[in-house]
Amino acid sequence: TMIRWLSMTETAKELGFKDPRTFRDNYMEQYPPDRTNKQLKWWKQSTVDRIKEIEFSDIEITDDEGA
Repeated sequence: TMIRWLSMTETAKELGFKDPRTFRDNYMEQYPPDRTNKQLKWWKQSTVDRIKEIEFSDIEITDDEGA
């Protein structure tokens, strides 16, 4: 399967941050990028999904909750 790579901006957006700096300043040390060069950082989609599970799963409300 193809690996989907997300930039920091895309990663932040996917995690629900309007401003990528919020992700950078508060989470990047804990969840470093999977790949970097001098300027750019990328996370794999699977990593972003894992961050979502670890950090944000407790605040997610699923459609079938309470059904």
